[in-house]
Amino acid sequence: MKRAANESMVLMRRRRDEAGIAGSGLRGEAFALPELDWSSWTLQADEEWVRLTDGGSLPDQGWKIHCSSEESVAQAVLETVSRFCHERSATFKYVPTVGRLAWRNSKQAPAEAAAKFITLYPRPEQLEEWLVELHQQIGDVAAPSILGDLRWRGGPLHVRYGGFRLRKVLGSDGRLVPAILGPENRLVPDVRGTAFHPPAWVELPSFLVVQRDELRAADPEGLADYDFESAIAMTAAGGTYRAVRRVDGVRVILKEARPFIGVASGEATARLSHESRILEQLIDVEGAVTKVASFTAGGHAFLVLRAVEGDTLNRILYSQNPLISADSSVAERVAYRDRVLALMRRVSRIVHRLHAKGLVHGDLHPGNVIIGGGDRPVIIDFEAASDSRDVISEAAVIGVHGYAAPATIRGTKRDEYALAAMTLNAFVPLSFLHDLDTGLLGVHLAAAREAFRLDDGLCASLHAALDVWHARSIENADDPVPGPADLNRAAGPHEIDDLTRRVRKGLSACIDGYAARAEVVRPAGAVWLMPADGAPWLDELSALQATGGLSRDERLLLMSSVGRLISSAARPSLTFGLLGGLASHVELLAGQKSPGVEALVCRLRDSLAETDDLGLRDGLAGIGLSLLAHEVRSSSPSTVRAVDEISRRLSNEVVSVDTWLPGLLDGLAGIAVFHIAYARERGCAASLARARALLVQALGRCVSTPDGRLEVRDGSRTLPTLADGSAGLGLAIILYLAEVGDPELERALPGIERACSAELVIHAGLFDGRAGMMLFLVELARSERGSGETSQIVLRHAQHLRWSAVRTPEGITFPARDLERTATGLAHGAAGVLIGLDATSRLLRGGDALASLPDYLSLCAGGR
Repeated sequence: MKRAANESMVLMRRRRDEAGIAGSGLRGEAFALPELDWSSWTLQADEEWVRLTDGGSLPDQGWKIHCSSEESVAQAVLETVSRFCHERSATFKYVPTVGRLAWRNSKQAPAEAAAKFITLYPRPEQLEEWLVELHQQIGDVAAPSILGDLRWRGGPLHVRYGGFRLRKVLGSDGRLVPAILGPENRLVPDVRGTAFHPPAWVELPSFLVVQRDELRAADPEGLADYDFESAIAMTAAGGTYRAVRRVDGVRVILKEARPFIGVASGEATARLSHESRILEQLIDVEGAVTKVASFTAGGHAFLVLRAVEGDTLNRILYSQNPLISADSSVAERVAYRDRVLALMRRVSRIVHRLHAKGLVHGDLHPGNVIIGGGDRPVIIDFEAASDSRDVISEAAVIGVHGYAAPATIRGTKRDEYALAAMTLNAFVPLSFLHDLDTGLLGVHLAAAREAFRLDDGLCASLHAALDVWHARSIENADDPVPGPADLNRAAGPHEIDDLTRRVRKGLSACIDGYAARAEVVRPAGAVWLMPADGAPWLDELSALQATGGLSRDERLLLMSSVGRLISSAARPSLTFGLLGGLASHVELLAGQKSPGVEALVCRLRDSLAETDDLGLRDGLAGIGLSLLAHEVRSSSPSTVRAVDEISRRLSNEVVSVDTWLPGLLDGLAGIAVFHIAYARERGCAASLARARALLVQALGRCVSTPDGRLEVRDGSRTLPTLADGSAGLGLAIILYLAEVGDPELERALPGIERACSAELVIHAGLFDGRAGMMLFLVELARSERGSGETSQIVLRHAQHLRWSAVRTPEGITFPARDLERTATGLAHGAAGVLIGLDATSRLLRGGDALASLPDYLSLCAGGR
């Protein structure tokens, strides 16, 4: 939401305090602006940035100034920079909390986010003056360098040319990437590389030429001994590069560590120096990566390793797991099992050689094992290694979620735990859920035993190694886990009803726990579809209402939330679309027969001039669907005109796979859904033709796998999911085919069905998991365009939801998108799973059909 800055800052601080966020997780203590008059400024805040502007407009692109900072001095840096901007009414943005900055300054941060704390947007004539003055005011503070930027005089300020507002274009890897306008007035990728390389057509100001040349002249020794070929990975902590040693042509890997990064977990250069010393002890250990050299250059530490040809164990195993296929034979599963066990025996032998040296690896996971020719493993990344006799504090223990033992487990037992987790995850890669519910260990072992015919001795040893929590019981919770013999069969009506009942109980308990609070702050990082501002838990309440009704207290809470929504929705909104924007407000209030709906519809009609986005989630397609539904209910001439205007705009826009994803929520399929709905209401053949053209383009971005799955290509991966993948595209195709037959489009459905038929699905949720695939398959079965097995596949998915079901004292919930906590929302949480279960139950009982995801959202919002 946009608000006057002073009001917004007070509200942000109050909500963070009430949520108990200070000092925790990625949020941490909020940074504070100096006590100045910010009343004329507008503030926009989200998880990543707080943006402040004092009117005026910015160009679309240009030279921007980034400021980095080490966490301990960041508050002082922000005060200096914000005063500078306040004096000049200059737009700027900053990272909102200490915790978030610590993440950007950590090894885990992606290169494009690494070390960026504050961003300023000078005009060309202001750039040098601002750099000089800010450098003088800030001084020489501890600050990491920013990848891809030109550092100014060795201080915290950096410069790069790029976009001032977010525009996107299709990149070379098939993903949408940030874009800037090129010399031919066409959008081109806004490249954010590892070195300072402004676009070729942009003239470098003379003062930046001087700075660049000085840095080049100071190229440190050491790096000159190697010819760099490519970057393997880039993070805030540094890069990992492929290179060739010039003197003898030996292929090597260079690991870089940058100063002032990763302070919370041990500064990056110190960690790399530690790894170098560990590798010197392993020079004669077969299967451990070999150290070649180490040196320091320009303040950055480098460790040179002998190159290992091959791929990570993680990529090999996941890509070849038979459970990701639409179907696989017993022979294929047994062959895969035998290879996994042979690989893990070899990895285990290497680990035991480390233990014989008195060392513990400390961070074993499949990404740290390279599989070379002949399935020979090599273990890499010894930053966390330690003497097995050392007593390490719990705070110093690191590891990858799902493979790291609890901090109370010490010494070689940490590696033994990781080996067992790697073995189980090779079959059913869901061990990261065991922290949420220890009972899932038994579920996953039973599933692996049945699917891959694991022997009882192996399962017993894995259970003994991984059951470090001793299966903590959850008081008053019935065991939702079926017996081993039931895991891979299709669920029946009784099982679906039982699971649905428990999910509803879990959602109701979650709502009841917060209903008494006057001010509710949602958990950080979660994604909701229904409007959040002033009206919490609408996702959950809407899903419960649509799938079985509400209790008296829940109805009262919904009525209260609707009232608060009406009072808050008049404020300017960042988005207007159907998923979380103003259009979802309209659908929700219409379903509650609220008298405030007309005012919101008027505001929604007015929003068209403010909306550039075309998609379903945040743009014209979503607004159009909401207004179409209102038009049917009210026959308002103003709404009819607004819908016609949306149709004209969507028809005149150049929408193609060059600038748009193919998916449902943010892509071509979602725009096609509006054209289909418009054609149905207006009898407009031209709109149907436009929808078909978009769907054909979207199919052109799909790829067929060897086993016949049709999935959306997204860079190096393919997606079968509802939000961005082929399941959402399939829903749009089904909706189109309900209006007119089309053999070409119909031929895509079997491949999409196969894509949604895999037994192994990591996420359970609606947008990116099993529940969304269930929704597509249900509609495919209803359309009678599926295979003879479609209904059985849906029921098998319903049974496999138990692989992710997390018990609570009251019922069942499901993991969030990050798989490290639970979530209740529609997008990625339990409310979305309830959608899939309800759709499946309707299929079994012959209930009313739901034509598409937008229809379902209208239902969940009370639209019908």
